[in-house]
Amino acid sequence: MIKALISDFGGVLVRTSTDRSRRELEQRLGRPPHSLEHDIFASELSLRAQRGEITEEQFWREIEVGFDLPRFGLTGQTFRNEFFRDDFLDEELVTLIREVRPAVKTGLISNAWSGLREVMQTVFPIGDAFDVLVISAEEKVMKPDARIYRLALDRLGVRADEAIFLDDFQVNIDAARALGLQAVHFTSSAQAQRDIR
Repeated sequence: MIKALISDFGGVLVRTSTDRSRRELEQRLGRPPHSLEHDIFASELSLRAQRGEITEEQFWREIEVGFDLPRFGLTGQTFRNEFFRDDFLDEELVTLIREVRPAVKTGLISNAWSGLREVMQTVFPIGDAFDVLVISAEEKVMKPDARIYRLALDRLGVRADEAIFLDDFQVNIDAARALGLQAVHFTSSAQAQRDIR
């Protein structure tokens, strides 16, 4: 019997509608095409922030210096705002998460920087949809490490086989399945809603 629904944040609940703002930033800064996503999400600097080794504020200061943003009339924060300008919240998926409560506990596991809780209260106010938030920067461990899934399961008070996990990266799905969670690989909102129900 399913007792918990656990979701990822970025790439699942919040996605980018178009990459226009990111391509415009690359042109403005003279960066190679399609390089900013790696710089912001997968560079060693980003991984340090996701592991909680540096704060989100430090991350954006390093980006500001590293990209010489003032030369282009930008700060770390204005760059951040432009980079995420086209992000949107999947309202239907969030509604589904809200509707399963209280019959099913809800959790979130996210490889994210230290500011995610604030984002989930202000920019995308969905923090109240979850019983448990497990954020890599706070826990100092990232998916697909088994420890982060176990933290969520322990805090939700459920066994792995009693939980469904939703994520957009296959490596994270594989890790969840290895622990015994029922994992749904997110490819679209409609597909995820079908598979969860």
